[in-house]
Order: sequence, then structure tokens, then C-alpha cells
Amino acid sequence: MVLSVVLLAAGITLMLVVHILVVLWVLRRGITARVAEHAEEDAGLTAEELGELPCHDFKDGGAGECAVCLEAFMAGDRCMVLPRCEHGFHAECVGSWLRKSRLCPICRAEVAGPPKEDSAVASEVVVEIVAA
Repeated sequence: MVLSVVLLAAGITLMLVVHILVVLWVLRRGITARVAEHAEEDAGLTAEELGELPCHDFKDGGAGECAVCLEAFMAGDRCMVLPRCEHGFHAECVGSWLRKSRLCPICRAEVAGPPKEDSAVASEVVVEIVAA
């Protein structure tokens, strides 16, 4: 009887130790993967890439606000449209963000790359969306 209790206690202890080791291994693996993933994502745009993004002057009559500074768009504000997701921001606000990260501040889409549409058309679309 005593032998059975000792073996049961040893088995439970062994299972607990194995469980803890597996949990620690999974957590470490996940943290390492996320760090490597964010290291690539968090590398900001170069000045050349930033200069290639489409900009326009905001037209009067629209509503909306910049998701970075949370200020309303005003007539004549210099705005930037991100080519893949077509989100619009103040050019200065999103420029400082994009020097640190290659991802859109709203949807986290990769910013650099070929645009979905012609830049001029994308600018007009954002002005119309913001104006609506």
C-alpha cells in the first residue's frame, strides 16, 4: 500500500514537472518568434520610400481626423494616403510614424510596396471618403 502511494506521488510530480517544462518551452518559443517578427516589421521606411508615398492638399468641406494626432483635417492641410490600405493622415504625423514602423497605424498593413491604384486616384478616393 505504501509503495502504491509513493509511486502515485512520484508519477504526479513527474507529470507536473513535464507540464511546467512544456509550458515554459512554448512561451519562450512564442516570445522569440514575436520578437523576430516585430524586428522586421518595426524597421521604418527610408527617406526615399517615404518620399514616394502619395500626398495631397486636403480640400475644404470634408470631415474626419488624423488617426495619429487626432486633429481634424482642415482645408490646405498636407495629407498622405497609404497606397495599400488607402488610409489618409496628415503627412507630417504619419511621416514620423512611418520612420519608425512600416505598418499603417490603423490597420497594420504593410505600407511599402506597389499601390493598389494610381496615386492620383487614391488621393481623390481618400478626399471623398473623408468628406463623406
